Amino acid sequence: MKYFRYGLFALLVVFIAGCYEITEEISVSANGSGVYTTKMDMSALMEMMKTMAGEEELAQGGLDRVIDTIIPMKKVMDEAKDISAEDKALYAAGTMSLKMDIRENIFKTDMQVPFNSFEQLQKLMSGSGSGGMSEMFKKIYGKGDNAASSPSDQGLDELNTIFDVTVNKNEITKKLNKEKYDLLMSKPEIAQIKDMAGAGMEVLYVSTIKLPRPVKKSDNPLIKLSDDKKTATIRYNLLTIFDAPESFSYSIVY
Repeated sequence: MKYFRYGLFALLVVFIAGCYEITEEISVSANGSGVYTTKMDMSALMEMMKTMAGEEELAQGGLDRVIDTIIPMKKVMDEAKDISAEDKALYAAGTMSLKMDIRENIFKTDMQVPFNSFEQLQKLMSGSGSGGMSEMFKKIYGKGDNAASSPSDQGLDELNTIFDVTVNKNEITKKLNKEKYDLLMSKPEIAQIKDMAGAGMEVLYVSTIKLPRPVKKSDNPLIKLSDDKKTATIRYNLLTIFDAPESFSYSIVY
């Protein structure tokens, strides 16, 4: 379908307008359990879709439907073919909500995954099983040429996989892995986004980590602490990662 071949271009135009937001929220307890949440607001993409595609193409792609649903991730993982058994088990207890109404310009997703250990949180923060979002879109819209694509299909979710993450009872660290970074930068879909990065794009990325104890030390000036020092927040334009990826490495000792 011609409309879906325009998916990446539409997404890039939205970036230029600075209307794309990703929020990561992590709540971790002293025993290593907690909840990992990822929210994406792509509402500005709706208006672009209406501009670029006629009603017939929207209907063929299923995008004329109003959707407000919560999907158990176990159902999605049971049907997924390209995700490991370990990652399926990790995401099985999670839920994915989707609100989409092209007439009202609403397009939001919210994925919540509970974890039971520091090791599981480490995998989640490393981008393990990041195909979950794509699998959800396939489930809702079908597969093949007429399937709607998500931002993860464009390689955007992989931007967080270029870091080596370590999580334990005293520390959370993210350190740039240069080999992973160079490999990602060689991909054509990333190259297209990188070429547009100088044209005013902005992808607001906010990561909030709620800890069981106050932060003793952090080494990145982007990290802002709450008054009680139990919450660390990092806010930045994700696309600046192309110019200075090492500036997003950090260590939080608590």
